[in-house]
Amino acid sequence: MNEVNFLLKTFPRNHDLSKKNTFKLIIERLPVPIIIFDRNLRFIAASDRFFDESPLEKRNVHPDDHWYSLIPDMPIKWKKIHQRCLHGEELKSDEDLFYRKDGSIECWKWEIRPWYLSSGEIGGIILYVENITARKTAEIQLQESISSLEKSNDSLSKFANICAHDLNQSLRTISLYAQMAQTKSAERSQESLNEYTAAIINAIDQMKKIVENTLVFSRSIGKNIIMTNFCMEDAVRKSVMLLTNEILKKEASVNYDALPYVRANKDLIIQLMQNLISNSLKYTKSSPVINIKAVDKGNVFLFSVEDNGIGIESKYLRKIFSENVRVNYADQKGSGLGLSHCKKIIKSHGGRIWASSCLEKGTTIFFTLPQPVDSSKKEDVVDSLILAPVGDSKKEDVADSPSLVPIDDSGKEGVEDTLSPA
Repeated sequence: MNEVNFLLKTFPRNHDLSKKNTFKLIIERLPVPIIIFDRNLRFIAASDRFFDESPLEKRNVHPDDHWYSLIPDMPIKWKKIHQRCLHGEELKSDEDLFYRKDGSIECWKWEIRPWYLSSGEIGGIILYVENITARKTAEIQLQESISSLEKSNDSLSKFANICAHDLNQSLRTISLYAQMAQTKSAERSQESLNEYTAAIINAIDQMKKIVENTLVFSRSIGKNIIMTNFCMEDAVRKSVMLLTNEILKKEASVNYDALPYVRANKDLIIQLMQNLISNSLKYTKSSPVINIKAVDKGNVFLFSVEDNGIGIESKYLRKIFSENVRVNYADQKGSGLGLSHCKKIIKSHGGRIWASSCLEKGTTIFFTLPQPVDSSKKEDVVDSLILAPVGDSKKEDVADSPSLVPIDDSGKEGVEDTLSPA
């Protein structure tokens, strides 16, 4: 731009540019994208650099060609700018969008000034233009990357706060029971010591779960994951196998119909189902019954994981998937990470996740997953996706959580299924 300013400021304002041949060679050699027209907007000369920047080809531009015949989709805004310049104005823009008839959008930097005849009259215009579309695209992509990193850092920061709180809570529990076991241990019954030891072991197990979930969360952000077609029954079976001890201990029943093929990352969906089934086991007092179903909704399947547990208060129902919200009960304490991770997995697959619940009757988690491109292919790898942070958990994502309405006459608060084929 400095070169252009120098050129325009030092160019003799009273020089007669009608001697076209004299200046044509000079203009062609200029190291800046510049073009010159007479007062009737007929072509006089242009630099080779101009043709490098412009969609125009030098061989197709001839002396006396009209500017608007060369650029037939010239916007009205530009035509007004040309007229203002021909009346003596000097104009410029560091960023200007140019909408072409083919639907493409370009970004240009430009400066336009009149040139004068020896008589002092305006002889035409000198136009400097630079196509900065590639640069602006790169700037936008960079800003998007920065924004994504900021969201990731924010997500990890909130996640770390939850971890620190829960780890401290477990450490306090360990410290308390260790001190109780140590104080006058001779006076303590074996039953009491066993109780203290069990409490310490439970607290250590809780810390282990927090650390494991931390690793899962941190490794998943920004990770390139492979999408395949697979049967949802396989993911459920593997999840149940991983939870065998908990299921046997609780004497639980996990039931599922014939489940369809989906298009997703199988490892992440196993994590998802493991989290959801584990939650149902954890928050059910006795004889848990977990039912897993699927409904065809067109391009997606709507899945449900229903339990007969203690339920969730309505005030927490739309917040349970946030990273900074936990629902604690006297005898059950979560890490605050499981459902947040579930939301991240589902959103990264382009789906939705929400819940319905009734206290002392149970909770149902709903989520959607894309159907296979070709249902006849069981395990084909054709694309991938980036697992990204969920975003700002302080804001309720209304688009992802349909309105709460009564689901039946039993008073169970739930979510009306308003999903349309995507």
